[in-house]
Amino acid sequence: MSIVYRLLVSLVILGSCLAAAADVGEQSTARPSSVTSESITTVDKRQFELSASGEILHDPATPLPTLANGHLGFTVYEDAVYLAGLYNGAGGLSHRARIPNMANVQLLLPSDLTLDLARGLFRSDFANDERSFRLTHLLYPHALYRRVIVNQFTIERVGTNDENISLPMMPAPAFTSEDIQFQPISTHGARVHRSKSPAQPGDANVDPIYQSCGTTLQVENATYQNRGRSVCVLWNRVPERLVLGAGQAKPRALSDDALLESHTSLWRSFWARSDILITGNEPLQRTVRASLYYLVSNLPFEASFTVRSGPFWGLSPTGLGRGGTNLDDYEGHSFWDTEVWMFPVLNLIDPWYSRLLISYRTKMLPTAKRLAREAGYRGARFPWESAFTGVEVTQPCCPAVAQYGHHITGDISFALRHYLGTTHDREGLRQLGGCEMAQQIAEFWSSRVRFNYTGSEQYDIPAVMGPDEDHENVTNNAYTNVVAGYALYFGEFARCISEADGRDDKGWSDIARHIKLPYDEIGDFHPQYDGYLASTVIKQADTVLIGYPLQYPGLKAYTRWNDLLIYEPVTRSTGPAMSWSMYAVNHLDIDNYREAAQNFNRSYQPYVRGPFRVWQELQGPAQHGAHNFLTGAGGFLQAVLFGYAGLRVYLDRLEVKAHYPQELSGVGLEQLQVAGIQYLGALITVTQWGDRAEVRVTHLDGELTIELGDGNAPVAVVCNRVYPVNKGVTAIIRAKAYPYGECELPKDVIGK
Repeated sequence: MSIVYRLLVSLVILGSCLAAAADVGEQSTARPSSVTSESITTVDKRQFELSASGEILHDPATPLPTLANGHLGFTVYEDAVYLAGLYNGAGGLSHRARIPNMANVQLLLPSDLTLDLARGLFRSDFANDERSFRLTHLLYPHALYRRVIVNQFTIERVGTNDENISLPMMPAPAFTSEDIQFQPISTHGARVHRSKSPAQPGDANVDPIYQSCGTTLQVENATYQNRGRSVCVLWNRVPERLVLGAGQAKPRALSDDALLESHTSLWRSFWARSDILITGNEPLQRTVRASLYYLVSNLPFEASFTVRSGPFWGLSPTGLGRGGTNLDDYEGHSFWDTEVWMFPVLNLIDPWYSRLLISYRTKMLPTAKRLAREAGYRGARFPWESAFTGVEVTQPCCPAVAQYGHHITGDISFALRHYLGTTHDREGLRQLGGCEMAQQIAEFWSSRVRFNYTGSEQYDIPAVMGPDEDHENVTNNAYTNVVAGYALYFGEFARCISEADGRDDKGWSDIARHIKLPYDEIGDFHPQYDGYLASTVIKQADTVLIGYPLQYPGLKAYTRWNDLLIYEPVTRSTGPAMSWSMYAVNHLDIDNYREAAQNFNRSYQPYVRGPFRVWQELQGPAQHGAHNFLTGAGGFLQAVLFGYAGLRVYLDRLEVKAHYPQELSGVGLEQLQVAGIQYLGALITVTQWGDRAEVRVTHLDGELTIELGDGNAPVAVVCNRVYPVNKGVTAIIRAKAYPYGECELPKDVIGK
């Protein structure tokens, strides 16, 4: 015998309150996935569950997980919900508007806590001392009904005990917000009842729906936003106690199976298609899966857009569940973190995610063009921090990054290149506005460079700041110059593949070829900028990034090694995790196994906290800095995918390098398998065994060839055939036919 209580909170922005309530009753019309959901084994299920005693709730140093569905998010047991696209505050004070978390309900009982990654929910379990009953509390933002947060409590008798069961609940939080002017709470005409029989007048099992609507207090920028945004919150009450009456012989419950199943089925399908499996290091396995979950949960499932379409509002460093005025959480803004640290991972998992991220930037393109004009440049210049309107929203405390951090504009172009490399979707990129955006970015850089007539007779880029934010207003930052050169080359390439009218030569590639790349011939390394002294301490990895992730062509192994020798020792030990993950990948590229392992372990072990494997921006025991730091998770996952799994994406190919045994064993890996790599419509599984790699295509959509590095000609890929790759050898997967017509691939070399 059992009873189920379901408590719902529904949010709707710029729409009818009734629409939000209707969400729960709609049926998905999403097209069926081409991938069949598979069962998860008992062993896998254990590795998908991150559990802890409820005692951790009394430990402020143990972070709780953040739950999100790409439309809204919140941190478990905290008082705020954040909704995508809902900001309050003018200019640099813009931040995600705090909505009171009416879904923050708890039992006043000691419970065991579990983050269930496989089903995308948080679970609390309580059993009384006599073990005569058990209670389960499920909490999740619904993956399909995107504005709904569900609390589901189930009381179940165990054995023959038939006594009254009454369990105390924590009172509901106060309905207040410093960001939104809410109207008085009213009772909505709809009803939710907890009975399988129709509701009758006076039925005690009928709960009213409470609602309040309000408007944000300040616009971000009056030019682009003429009024505050409206939002409605609907919720049903939290009872003082959960009760299963004495002698109750028949369950008195509304069946929640369909609601729960429509949520968990999407998560099960995701894991059945996309996963990273590790043998030999269970803590690493848990960290990898948690990182995937935290990252992916901040983007919507495609099915939720089929139920109700809507714009996507970007991906911030701490995701949707954090924001507000706390600067540590980056206020819900979008930075270069999106394109450089998170995009490459998401792009391999599902191009749907990539299109969403690109769509956010193209939506802000008109603002970026105005920002360039106001600064005296052509084309489009994107702000360092972007939110609702696309204007610069960097805090007044930190003007230097907004003034000099121009590499973000090149980073956005680099993400477009990644997307095109994995999809060859020329028409899709054009329709997204990506081809126009690439050209506008190239035009910006063509006006941003300055020709040095008296010195190098190359183009300089003055007054910049690279990823190392400790050094501003420098000239010829190596990372910035390379990413600017890439943007110029890619702008010309995008102009060609989109068959732009009047394809006159803009000269962008010629400018790119002649941008200076700082290089010290005596030391055989790349100075971070003009005048850099080799012992100067830096905040984070900068110049080394031209090896990976930029994959600058023609870099010699000795030069990369020297760059690492110069910059790794002077990187601030308190810096963010991405430095160490990128150093790990670059060491792997030149077969420095021991150094790669040291940096890889350093990239996550000090930054991942507690049983729920929550990423922090700063190493322990520091309690400040960003929580749920998706940027760090993205860099770490890149080290797994593009480092130890041996993957590389180029405009015309996907490469898989087979590693040596000592590369995997150095980080405790016996086997590493990446399933569900999406490339040109195919699903690819790559397995690294240590003495070889294996490539298997489990779904094929179009003709591919594979070259195994054995001296033989490429062969046509056959679905479900295993292709072995010898250790130290790189396999190359391509489309059978060259995808870009008469358009030549960018040369991507600067400094000529």
